[in-house]
Amino acid sequence: MDANKNAANGPPRQNEENEPQRERDLIDMMNDLQSKLVANGYSLDLSLPQIVVVGSQSAGKSSVLENIVGREFLPRGCGVVTRRPTLIQLYPTQNEEYAVFGHRENQKFTDFNAVKEEIIAQMPPRHSFSSVPIELKIYSPRVLKLTLVDLPGLVRVAVDGQPENNILEVRDMVLNYIRQPESLILAVTPANQDLATSDALEIARTVDPQRLRTIGVLTKLDLMDEGTDARDVLENRQITLKRGWVGVLNRSQLDIDEGRDIQFILDKERRFFTEKACYRHIADRMGTPYLQRMLQRTLKSHIKAALPDVRTKLAGKLAGYRKKLKDFGESVGEESGGKQYYMIKLVNNFIKDIDLKLLGNSELVDMNAVSAGAYINFKLNTEVQNNLKLNLVPKDEDMTVVITNLHGIRGSISFPSLALDSINRKLVAEYEYPMEKSVECVKNVLEEAIAESAAMLNKYPTTKAEVLYRINRCLQRESENTQMKLREHVQAEMFYVNLEHPDMDLSVCDPVVPAVGPTKVWHQVSDEDLLSSTSAAENGVGDGLQTKTKHLLKILMENESTKKKVQYLTLVMTKYMEIVQKQISDLTVKYILCFLVKKSWEELSLWIYISAYRINAVTYFAENSDGERKHEKESPVLDAGDDQVHGDRPETNLRSDCQVHPLFLG
Repeated sequence: MDANKNAANGPPRQNEENEPQRERDLIDMMNDLQSKLVANGYSLDLSLPQIVVVGSQSAGKSSVLENIVGREFLPRGCGVVTRRPTLIQLYPTQNEEYAVFGHRENQKFTDFNAVKEEIIAQMPPRHSFSSVPIELKIYSPRVLKLTLVDLPGLVRVAVDGQPENNILEVRDMVLNYIRQPESLILAVTPANQDLATSDALEIARTVDPQRLRTIGVLTKLDLMDEGTDARDVLENRQITLKRGWVGVLNRSQLDIDEGRDIQFILDKERRFFTEKACYRHIADRMGTPYLQRMLQRTLKSHIKAALPDVRTKLAGKLAGYRKKLKDFGESVGEESGGKQYYMIKLVNNFIKDIDLKLLGNSELVDMNAVSAGAYINFKLNTEVQNNLKLNLVPKDEDMTVVITNLHGIRGSISFPSLALDSINRKLVAEYEYPMEKSVECVKNVLEEAIAESAAMLNKYPTTKAEVLYRINRCLQRESENTQMKLREHVQAEMFYVNLEHPDMDLSVCDPVVPAVGPTKVWHQVSDEDLLSSTSAAENGVGDGLQTKTKHLLKILMENESTKKKVQYLTLVMTKYMEIVQKQISDLTVKYILCFLVKKSWEELSLWIYISAYRINAVTYFAENSDGERKHEKESPVLDAGDDQVHGDRPETNLRSDCQVHPLFLG
């Protein structure tokens, strides 16, 4: 009967046989196009169907991704560890398991600890972020074909010295990815927190108010309070998402510390949903394996639906670049003179942009945002000045010990002038760290301003990389030189107390000037004090004089003559430190502007111009990243994407080798 039924239905149609293979190729096609865009600096220029993972730092986002992959490969730690997007492309295999990075295509990583270390190595410096994604392909029998974009965790409060602007930087980066209409949003939210305060749902709603593109993932279900559950959420009744919710479990920090692997939590997750009565009826739609299948199915259907728009946008961009090339015409010839003219023009625009941001003095200044120069001015007059406002008042105990030690074995007749030098040296040394911190503060602003201006070189990644490398190296060198000059000034202040300074008014100290003449310090020591001193001395040689200081200091500070000397020294040093603080505050601002800002930019401007005028450098720049000429190379990227979307031409691969020209090694 079954045979007759099959015969009646006839053989399967060819389209049905090829449908699974065609669907599988959809993700491959988007991955290939995405890889080309990332490699050539266009990752956000074209909205492609992709799944973007968002969530707060403590939501369990990394654990969800590791559960999907079946391997621990993402960096963990305190604060914001992920400071760059990571484009994760998953490919199923029969047996082999390894990873490949886009920037190291020829190297297979079979050790996933090495994968984690490589991701950490590719992160920008602490407290800074980059929107350029790390491309990571993982081949494993544990995975389904899938593409995910891991973003930095959303931050509400800056901690551990983290700048306040980091909160906005992370938010802006996340918004840049999820506001693209073709992006699906995987909003990871912990179940043991109030969903009304979910960072992931809040930011997703700003770009997806109808919640059509948002997929909810509820983590940490096993950590909910006893007697509570998340059925209303998981059954899509409390916060309705078109694409629904999936519940998962994560490894706790204790599980990680004790070396429990991913399989442990997957087994625990399966038992949790099948054994817990409140979730048993939806167990088949919960857990990481289901999440994987659902994401793959959703991504495939999303690619199918978005394909016409992607083709239209791709064709439009391709036509735009071809028009630019045509308009560019022959203004830049094949001879070196034409290339040199173009490069000098490009470099000149870059330098003018930074000059405008730093110095202003032009009607072309930006009216929408505060410039880097204005922001540096703000930093110098607020943060830098606050760093240098130290309440440096000498301690009575310190001055008492200094005065007594300067007399040594001699009797006390007058006030020892060396006490001023000794106290001054200790107090002025406190300025070294805040001065160095102030230089770093302005250097960071310069780096941000230059990176912002370098955005005009985004189409020329080789040129941009070389320019930024040289600029950052120069800024680092000049910031160290500026710090050294400031330290030298501090050393000069420590060396000499200038009581003849025009602003030094010693008349306020006249009422407490100590009398000149022999002073008896120890004559009022009682028998009890003497006994205490003797007992301290009998404690043993190993205790040394340090143990006796506290007892003797008490005796000294009760002596009237010593009190007057300490009072006088306090007034003199307080008055003098007011002058020192003004001088240091003034010099710090001047040194930073002269030796860091001015000198760095003069040196860099000269280097960039020389580089552009040298014919061999021009050839290097032009051949590797020549402005509009580069569209001749970039057009094949779009051609390749257009071919893949239309499926009628062979794939084109445009990843070029980036070699460092000898000019930039000096």
